[in-house]
Amino acid sequence: MFKFEKSKVQQVLVSLVGALMLSAACVTAAVAPVRAAPIEAPRC
Repeated sequence: MFKFEKSKVQQVLVSLVGALMLSAACVTAAVAPVRAAPIEAPRC
C-alpha cells in the first residue's frame, strides 16, 4: 500500500504552490499589456 510520508506531502504542496504562482504570473503578464494600452491604440 501507499504510505503518506510527511516529506512527500510537503514536496507536493510546495510544488502546487509554485505552479499556482507561476500560472498567476503568466496570466498577469499576458493581461497587463492589454490594460496598459490606451483605448485609441489599434489592436491587431
